[in-house]
Amino acid sequence: MKATNLRERVLIQIRNAAKKNRKKADLYEPDMKTFIYKKSDDPLAETFAKEFNKNKGRFIYCKNSSDLVNQLSQLITANNWTNIFCTEEKIKEYLTSSEIKPHKKLQGFAQAEVGITSCEALIARTGSIIVSSAGETSRTLSVFPPVHIVIAYFDQVFFDLENAIAFLKEKYAYKFPSMISIISGPSRTADIEKTLVFGAHGPKDIYCFYLSEK
Repeated sequence: MKATNLRERVLIQIRNAAKKNRKKADLYEPDMKTFIYKKSDDPLAETFAKEFNKNKGRFIYCKNSSDLVNQLSQLITANNWTNIFCTEEKIKEYLTSSEIKPHKKLQGFAQAEVGITSCEALIARTGSIIVSSAGETSRTLSVFPPVHIVIAYFDQVFFDLENAIAFLKEKYAYKFPSMISIISGPSRTADIEKTLVFGAHGPKDIYCFYLSEK
């Protein structure tokens, strides 16, 4: 009992000393409004292109839909791609007058070489692409084929993720997509012997065809 009482007295003394010597901590509210990243004077599309290329993506500028089809046809021909999949009507309309004949449904997608999709937004600061499961967009086509081709428009470029997410919230309101994915270049991993490998968990190559008209 004496040992217990002595221990309690010592603890009380320690607490009292701590209270006596304790200084009021200066507590500051974190500044969540000041912008910490320096914005470039370059156009957002140009900033995105630079960062996207740093991420090992391939940015292709298209003046209009005809230029898009022409450059896309050249790319497909140069790589001898035949199993091309696209499920989105708007993109398929572009390809109607071309020699590109993508599979319109996902049957047989296990043999897919290329998946063509639209996107929700481009993030200039990080060179990233936001895709979602909304509308006719297929999750499969942005993940499974070894090559992913994204069609983006001039009004889909935002400086950072905060602005892009704000746009999506306004666009979808209470019908937010069940899946949103941020893609920053081809799939990569260094899990095996710390050797960087591309295409381990997704597309090995990713192209962004940027259309400067709606």
